[in-house]
Amino acid sequence: MRSYRDYRSNWSGGEKTPGLSPASWNVLAIPAAVLFVMAILQAIGFGRFKDFLDNIKVGWPALVAVVIIIAEIWGALSLLRVPMSAMLRFIGVSLAVAVVSFWFVETLFLVTSDTARALQNNGLFGKYLSQTPGWWTVIEVSILLFWVVYAAELLKWRPARG
Repeated sequence: MRSYRDYRSNWSGGEKTPGLSPASWNVLAIPAAVLFVMAILQAIGFGRFKDFLDNIKVGWPALVAVVIIIAEIWGALSLLRVPMSAMLRFIGVSLAVAVVSFWFVETLFLVTSDTARALQNNGLFGKYLSQTPGWWTVIEVSILLFWVVYAAELLKWRPARG
């Protein structure tokens, strides 16, 4: 079992990359790519994305849209083999888990409420990759959520390489 001192030493500053195998980094690249695509398509169609958030009654839709896009980008970067301090990587992975959890809950809400009948897009990929809310989108987001949580587990407690 690791001591607090060992744990804290992994959070020191400097640019470091966790010691994972190349195959593990390849596994992490897939959810990172999905998060990047989500963020880019949401940013390109920002007005429609903001309107979608307003339609599902999210308070302050413009601010929430910006926060979601930033969380997706930061989360995606932290899943890649980009040198960054362990604290920034931890925050990024936490943001990735949080934003994918938001999409999971939002998709479940749309499917189980009458709101899904009124909307033709679940907002996951902005206006460009439109998907009607349904159980298939719940399965998609569930897979992404489990993959991001698995990525967080892979990146946890790994000694950093200088």
